Amino acid sequence: MHFILLLKRQWFENRKAWFIGMLAMTAVLTFLLLLTWHWRTSFNGDTTRGIFLILLFIGGGLYMNSILKELGNKQKGIWLLLLPAPVLSKVGVAIFYGIIVYLLVYLGLFYTVRELMVQVLGEEAANWSEFNLCKNNFYQFIFTFISFQSIILFGSVYFKRMHFLKTVLVIITGFFLVFNGNDYLLQLVTKERNIVSNMPFSGFIFSYNHENITVNTSSTVDTIVSIIIWMVVPITLWIATWCKIKETAL
Repeated sequence: MHFILLLKRQWFENRKAWFIGMLAMTAVLTFLLLLTWHWRTSFNGDTTRGIFLILLFIGGGLYMNSILKELGNKQKGIWLLLLPAPVLSKVGVAIFYGIIVYLLVYLGLFYTVRELMVQVLGEEAANWSEFNLCKNNFYQFIFTFISFQSIILFGSVYFKRMHFLKTVLVIITGFFLVFNGNDYLLQLVTKERNIVSNMPFSGFIFSYNHENITVNTSSTVDTIVSIIIWMVVPITLWIATWCKIKETAL
């Protein structure tokens, strides 16, 4: 019951801001699609997917950050802390709106704008209609998005000021350390100094006698890594968010 009431409260208090955000997202999406269409001979690769992912993560991160950010400061978030509802319900509402609702609304907006652009621009934008979420396992972005939103959610209640900026900086720093640390770790374990490229928790490529040799991890390792990143990490962050809010309420 508390969860349903919080869902309704969140909707009625923020629906105007959300509609404005949807209009802004539509405008930005339209502008970027027009930009890539106008300079279509200068762009290589699937720019539609790039636009899709950039707006998904930036817009989603900003939205998730706004839901519970006042709880990062006890004085500003006192009204939310005093709401007669369990902390679990408050976290659940943030997850519901910040992940499920945002993703569904964004998908609807993206496909609607893309289809309208195809109809207006005609054959010159026909390749946009070939955008397929299931092609080459592209749908896996959903799991990465859930993990990303979970990090943003925790950062919004952990930091007292500039929540989104600090959280993004932590993510960037983490990626930098993991990628560079993985390179040194591979060199230490394999004794191979000619590593051309590598992906953390996955395979790597090294040069031998002027040839690139690829080393892939087993399917079992890939499955375990996927479970940790896509399931264990989000759940752990949700629990950490719950604990942080409980600590702030004390």
